[in-house]
Amino acid sequence: MAVESITIGPGTLSIGATDKLTTFESQTTSCKLVPSVDKGDNIPVLSGEEVAGDRSESFTLEGTFLQDFGSTGSRTEWLFMHRGEQHPFVYVPNTAKGKKVTGTLTVEAVEIGGDVKSKPTSDFEFSLIGPPVIGTGV
Repeated sequence: MAVESITIGPGTLSIGATDKLTTFESQTTSCKLVPSVDKGDNIPVLSGEEVAGDRSESFTLEGTFLQDFGSTGSRTEWLFMHRGEQHPFVYVPNTAKGKKVTGTLTVEAVEIGGDVKSKPTSDFEFSLIGPPVIGTGV
């Protein structure tokens, strides 16, 4: 079996309902869905067996944006104005593959500013509300 891998991009990243969609792909230099799993300790029982500990999982959408503070339609300012709000999102790592990740995230503000005479970037981390869904059709 041949090994396959993908290249990230061209793709899309949007946050918001269809009628109020804000797109971020032109400002995004890195984006990834990050799972996190917490497992409780197994519980020994009298029979010598063990009962599995509790398991919980969570997800974040993480990456890096180019800042556009002060620009018309600024995504940096949009994140600031909508911080703490829950919005649907769609992330397509590579449009040619026809797969997308959807769900609901909590918007957080990102850093504003940086080094003089640079094109500043801001790292982002948005917590997902429940598990995301992997689907087709981009």
